[in-house]
Amino acid sequence: MRTESAWRLGCALTIGMLLICACMRVPPPLAPSPSVQGDHLSLNEQIAGEIMAYLIEVVLGQAGALEKRHEWATRGLDLPLDFDLVNRRMFGPVPLRAELMVLDTNILGLSQVLYHYDKRLNLFKGRRNHDSLYPCSELMAIRLLLLKKLHHGEKVSLAALSRHADLFAPGSRDADGAELAAMQLSATEFRFLKEIFQSEPAFLRYMRHPFIISTLRKVGVVEADASTLSADLTATYEQLSCSPGGDPAIRPVTIAILPAMNPMFEPSTQGDRIRPTTAYLELQATITSSIVRRLNAQEEALLIDKPISFFTPNRPVTIHPDNAHRVIAQICPTADFNVIVLGKNVYRAVLIDPDSDIYPHTNRIYLDVDDVRYQQIDHEVDIIVSAMRPLFSRRH
Repeated sequence: MRTESAWRLGCALTIGMLLICACMRVPPPLAPSPSVQGDHLSLNEQIAGEIMAYLIEVVLGQAGALEKRHEWATRGLDLPLDFDLVNRRMFGPVPLRAELMVLDTNILGLSQVLYHYDKRLNLFKGRRNHDSLYPCSELMAIRLLLLKKLHHGEKVSLAALSRHADLFAPGSRDADGAELAAMQLSATEFRFLKEIFQSEPAFLRYMRHPFIISTLRKVGVVEADASTLSADLTATYEQLSCSPGGDPAIRPVTIAILPAMNPMFEPSTQGDRIRPTTAYLELQATITSSIVRRLNAQEEALLIDKPISFFTPNRPVTIHPDNAHRVIAQICPTADFNVIVLGKNVYRAVLIDPDSDIYPHTNRIYLDVDDVRYQQIDHEVDIIVSAMRPLFSRRH
């Protein structure tokens, strides 16, 4: 009995030390990717573009809450391509806005994250002390054009549009027939798009964002060609990838904590890097300590003979069930479990199927930052610990 007790005590002390020494691996600060530098997008704009790419799917009725998809897929189809009209609707009373867009409370959390990374995408464009609940007129105008193209089964050639970008500059001439044909735009569509880009030139840069191009090809509103194929290959998070590190037989059990569509990051004073806020670091510490504490409290912890490693990227990414498998494979393919930390209420704009998108059907789970902040993740931590138990070697 004394020998068995001593063995158990020794194991407990060893495991305690292993758990206490659990490490949080963070990659070194990243520079903007070459494609982003070429498009003159800041790191904040790059992140905003990634979020916008998903929001485009939602407001075209191809993602998000099922009960709102038909409304998003049809709202505004009867309106003409008139940018002044779009402005009047967006700055008019709520009933007028409802003619152009769905008053969808599900997207408010996601929209607030978008505005955090680029205020120009908000109706007030950062010129007031607070943000509007609504997106900028230009974003809703682009949605209207895309919606009509989608409804008529037509596609835009982004490659040709990029070649003729000078035609959208202030004071430029109208496109001629051959140029319109190459871009696959009517004269009305061209003038509408030109007014959008002149009202907010940032959108011309955003239309070259690889994540946005890839999404537009996916939803079927741009022509698939060499440029969209290039965007598909460039729309990646591989630059954030963790190192597999070491012999798989003795590699630590790895949990990836992935901030997804999360506004709790701020740009550095240089503007080309981003850093987590103190509040986010505290949330991250809450998650890791809760997992370690729960493991250490279990009798099974006495049988663990591997350390635990936590990995997190140093900036937020855009993850939802439709792309989670691909994104996780790019960021940390060796992670044994993935904890996806969504911004406040962002989950409402994301359709998460409990029968396919979370554990036990896959090695991931989604958390809302407020649930972490208010210590309401006991059930989720139990799920994570249950998922981890089979990953450790056991002594009998």
